[in-house]
Amino acid sequence: MKPILYLILVCLVGSAGGFLFGFDTSVISGVIGYISDPKLFNLSAELQGWTVSCIIVGCMIGCVFAGPLSSRFGRKNILILSAVIFLVSSLGCALAHDYSTFIVYRIVAGLAVGTASMLAPIYIAEISPPQHRGKLVSLNLFAIFLGQFLSFFSNFLLRDFGGDNNWRWMIGVMAVPSFFFFVFLLFVPESPRWLAEKNQNDEAMKILTRINGVAEANREFAEIQVTINASRGRLGELFQSGMRRILIIGMLLAIFQQITGINVVMYYAPNIFESAGFPKDSALLQTAIMGMVNLTFAGISMCFVDKMGRKPLMLIGSIGMSIAMALLALVFITGHAKGYFVLACIMLYLASFGFSLGPVVFVLISEIFPNRLRSFAVAISTFTLWAADFVVSYTFPPLLQHLHGYSFVVYGAMCVLCLLFCWTYLEETKGKTLEEIEMDFTKSGAPQPAGTTALKA
Repeated sequence: MKPILYLILVCLVGSAGGFLFGFDTSVISGVIGYISDPKLFNLSAELQGWTVSCIIVGCMIGCVFAGPLSSRFGRKNILILSAVIFLVSSLGCALAHDYSTFIVYRIVAGLAVGTASMLAPIYIAEISPPQHRGKLVSLNLFAIFLGQFLSFFSNFLLRDFGGDNNWRWMIGVMAVPSFFFFVFLLFVPESPRWLAEKNQNDEAMKILTRINGVAEANREFAEIQVTINASRGRLGELFQSGMRRILIIGMLLAIFQQITGINVVMYYAPNIFESAGFPKDSALLQTAIMGMVNLTFAGISMCFVDKMGRKPLMLIGSIGMSIAMALLALVFITGHAKGYFVLACIMLYLASFGFSLGPVVFVLISEIFPNRLRSFAVAISTFTLWAADFVVSYTFPPLLQHLHGYSFVVYGAMCVLCLLFCWTYLEETKGKTLEEIEMDFTKSGAPQPAGTTALKA
C-alpha cells in the first residue's frame, strides 16, 4: 500500500472519534423536543439546558484523564477505551426509562466525547507529515461535522419511527458506528512520537518509514529524539513564564470556539427554527440542511488550511460569523424572525465557522505545544473548551426566554472579540514539523511553543 494511502486510512480511523463526538453531542437537538413532553420527562427551560449540557460534565472529566492516561498507555489504547464507552452509553441512553438514568448515561457518553475530542487530533497530528498535518487534523473536524450532519439527518428520518419511542432510536443508532470504531482501531498503529518517548524506537521508526519513506523518517526521528531528550515533560512546566503564555493561547482559542455561539446553533437549531415559524418536522429538515452546510465548508477549509495558513482562515471566518450573528439578532429583536431569512443567517454563520474556527482551532491546539507537554496542554485546553461549551449550552434556553433576540447580541459581540484576538495575537505556522514549531519557540531560551500561533512579544 502506498504511504499516502496508508496515512489517509489511519487518519480516517482516528477521525472516527471525531465523528462520534459530533454525532453524540448533536443528536440531542432532535431528542430534546420529544423527551421534554409532559407525557415523558416534562422538562422546564432550565432542565432542557441541563439535559443538553450534562454531557459536557463528562467531557470535561474525560479530557482531563485522557491526557495522563494516553501518556502512560498510548493514544491508541485510550481511543479504544473511548469506543467502548461510546457503545455502552448510546445503548444506555436509548434504553433508559427514567430521567435520572438518561442523564447518567449522557454524562458517561461525555467521558468518551471528551477523550475523543482531545486524543483524535493529537493522534492525527503526531502521525502526520508537516506538509499534510493541517488538512489531516482538519479531517477530524470534518468528521465532527459529518457526525453532526448525520445525527440531524438521522433525527429527521427517524422522527416517525417507533411512535412515542422515536427518540430512543434517534440516540441508540449511534451504537453501530461505535462498534465499527472499536474494530477499526485494532488495526491502526500507535503514535510514533509516543513510542519514541517510551523508548520503543524500532517500532516508531517502522511507522515513520511506512508513512514518510526512509530518508524523511530518519530526519523526523532525529528531530523527535532531540525534543524528547531535551527534557521530560512535567505538568508544572506549563505554568512557568514561557509556557504559560502558550497555554493561555490554547485556552483562549478553545473558549472563543465555543462562546461565539456554535453550540447554541448546533444543539438548539430546531428550537430556533420553530420560533421562526417552521413546524417541527420542517425544523428537523432545516437542521439537517444546516449540517450539510457546516460539512461542506469544513471540507473547503481542509483544502486551504495548509495553503492559505491558519490566521487568514480565522480572520475570514470571524468576520462572517460576526455579520451572521448581527443579522440574526436584528431580525429577532425587530420581530421579523420568520421564514427563510433566519435560515440564511444561520447558514452564513455555519459556513463561516466551518471554514475557520471549527477546524483551525483544533489544528492549532494540537500543534502549538512541545512534544513532552502536549498531552497535558491539550487536555487543559480541551477542558477549557468543554467548560465554555457547558456555560453556553446550559444558559441559552433561559437566556433566550428572558432576553429573546438580544441573546444573539451576546454571541455576536464574542465573534467580534474573537476577530480582534486573531488579528492582534495570532502568527502563522503552516508547513513546519511539530519539532520545528517547538524549536522556533524555544530558541530564545524560554520554553515557548513552536512557530504556530502564539502571543506576540
